[in-house]
Amino acid sequence: MKITSVKGIQLRCPCEEIHDALSTSIARQAFLIRIETDKGIWGIGEAFSFGAPLNALQTLLDQQIAPIILEKEAENIEELWQTMYWRTLANGRRSLTMAIISGVDTALWDILGKAAHMSVSHLLGLAFQKIPTYASGGFYAPGKGLDGLREELSSYRKKGYKDAKIKIGRTSSNPFLDYMDNKNDKVSEEEDWQRIQAAHEIMEDGMLMVDTNATWTADQVIQNAPKLQAYGVKIIEEPLPFEDVDGYRKIADAVPSLVIAGCETQQGLKNFQNLLKENQIDILQPDVGWAGGISEVKKIGAAALAANKKISLHCFGSAVLFAASLQTAAAMSNTIAMESEENPNPLKTDILKTPLQTDAEMNFFVPDGPGLGIEVDWERIEKYIVK
Repeated sequence: MKITSVKGIQLRCPCEEIHDALSTSIARQAFLIRIETDKGIWGIGEAFSFGAPLNALQTLLDQQIAPIILEKEAENIEELWQTMYWRTLANGRRSLTMAIISGVDTALWDILGKAAHMSVSHLLGLAFQKIPTYASGGFYAPGKGLDGLREELSSYRKKGYKDAKIKIGRTSSNPFLDYMDNKNDKVSEEEDWQRIQAAHEIMEDGMLMVDTNATWTADQVIQNAPKLQAYGVKIIEEPLPFEDVDGYRKIADAVPSLVIAGCETQQGLKNFQNLLKENQIDILQPDVGWAGGISEVKKIGAAALAANKKISLHCFGSAVLFAASLQTAAAMSNTIAMESEENPNPLKTDILKTPLQTDAEMNFFVPDGPGLGIEVDWERIEKYIVK
């Protein structure tokens, strides 16, 4: 099957203002990549695009990546991945170029699955038919306060979630907020601890994860570790930037009982192997739309398995990325609960003909149809396309 067309589809919709420790979001967006072949089989993928200019992704796809793969055989996924990677080596390997490679790779797996009449997870080697998820939310927002957080987390419990993640670190002592345009809705250190305590009370014996979005230092983590554990925190996500190798090593040496997950912002097998080699991270969190696509994340999962580490896929995008993540997670035997974002996001909940299905405890059934196993509703998606 020769590739005849590579198209970027920019999606965007407004949302209520939310913040993590640093950034602010007033809209949700997604960058989908549709690849067509001369056999009439097409595939869809998604490049992680949170906070990125969609036009920049479009330019990279049109001018750098698409010319590399047009007229090539769509089935040769590994050859195409390596070709895209090495031909963009001088200015690629990371950031938006790797995101585009990730989305293209996912679309190619969708094509292969459709051609073979098999789901991607079966092509890769199915390990699970259902994937456990945790509710990802607990953002800061105008007027939300502690009562708003309690109400939000209670709704997750009613929905069936046992585990949840909340944001922390948007405090007056966060020095990096000084560089942000929007500094609103920050809280005191005391209130941040109250947020953690409230989350623990509501999630009870479930898994509570906190995410500082890489705004703490190693000394802060070490100092706060006993209190975090006393407040019921089971996992802290990416407390430091992934570049801070010495900092992660310092935490691991000082507080070996503290479980650290990361790094959603990292990309590529080699970089995750370095994290494993240093034994800095307990749970790896690659993102299928950012770390290199299904092909690369499957390799990252295998590297983690060899190092006796678990995989919990990061996923903060549309239903396309979520479906691709389910397919990938289902083919890794070291998969544990995957991220399921619960902020209002029509791009996750409103663009498929048939919504993704769960059981009563929010374990998602892995779609068993060909490819990613989803049907995009192109009529419904039209209202979100950036013209």
